[in-house]
Amino acid sequence: MLFSVLKKLNFDGTLEIIDSNEKIYKFGSSNPQVRIRLKNKSIERKLFFNPNLHIGEAYMNEELIIEKGTIEEFLNLITNCYDDFISNNKFYKFYEYLSSIFMPLQQINQLVNSKNNVAHHYDINEDLYKLFLDKDMQYSCAYFHNPNISLEQAQKDKKEHIIRKLQIDKNMSVLDIGCGWGGMAIEIAKSTGAKVKGITLSENQFKTASERAQKEGLSDKVTFALQDYRNETEKYDRIVSVGMFEHVGVKYFKTYLSKANDILKENGVFLLHTIGQRGKPTATSPWIRKYIFPGGYIPSLSEVMKETQKLNINVTDVEVLRLHYAHTLTRWYQNVLENKDKIIKMFDQRFFRMWEFYLLASKYSFVNMGNVVFQIQIAKNINNLPLTRNYIYN
Repeated sequence: MLFSVLKKLNFDGTLEIIDSNEKIYKFGSSNPQVRIRLKNKSIERKLFFNPNLHIGEAYMNEELIIEKGTIEEFLNLITNCYDDFISNNKFYKFYEYLSSIFMPLQQINQLVNSKNNVAHHYDINEDLYKLFLDKDMQYSCAYFHNPNISLEQAQKDKKEHIIRKLQIDKNMSVLDIGCGWGGMAIEIAKSTGAKVKGITLSENQFKTASERAQKEGLSDKVTFALQDYRNETEKYDRIVSVGMFEHVGVKYFKTYLSKANDILKENGVFLLHTIGQRGKPTATSPWIRKYIFPGGYIPSLSEVMKETQKLNINVTDVEVLRLHYAHTLTRWYQNVLENKDKIIKMFDQRFFRMWEFYLLASKYSFVNMGNVVFQIQIAKNINNLPLTRNYIYN
């Protein structure tokens, strides 16, 4: 069944598959050329019915072996014809339909669940993140005004771009929702003099962020709290949230946006930086949900705008960063490869293959599958900001 569907696809390259009986199937005829081996018959069935889950699992478990080319070339090849695969596979099309119906059940992000979901990803060994992120440990999309700049520069430019977009000054109070290891909050305090509070549900991130603020002599300007956004009661001049909205879940979009709007002062501005889907709403990959981000969901712009309309919230600007995250993930993956032996020693071979697959699958979701990054600017009052974007770049 799998091979009959693959015959119908237009591959931008050549894919050879050796099945469990040593039979060779060839699809496409150009470069790059990739050859994989499927170790048993059950994998063939699983890849037909649910490739989104089982390609990653098979690679992790060495049931899918790359014999020619690289895992990156393989993922580029298959993600490039993903829509073609769905349209030619009525069984998987039905599975995707069912997934969309049960999508809210895949994102149970109540207070207790949210903390557990965050811990699953962010409270593993922090040394892992130090091996592949920039020195400031920015675990979100960087800003590449030039695709050839370094990761360090691009992450610095990202923070600066956001700070300018928010027009922060020293007399303001700022809330950073999902503050990570504290880099954004600390940079805001250092570059503007504003008072900043960062909140996170990760115990590791909270500890590291607090230690960083103290070490830099900013304890009077920056504070961190192990806290859910739903429990915030103070009002702020500015709110920033970078790479956290993906953990909220579609069922809680209204709660999140309503809370942010409620705690903005009358002169307030809120910047929401999130991965987004360029097309219609689609359920989270079951592999990502199982192994990487339980409870996670990538919103479409229509889903966010629907809630801002219901709440009568002023959206003042939407910027779409297209391939910026692909460039970011390329740098992260290069760093992971350079530290392969250290990561395997820290965890094991299977974990390394999982992390490798996660970064590359994520990269090609931006290159081939319609993922982008949205920076959505919201103002309490439509007169709170200049009339054009010029103030950001001057």
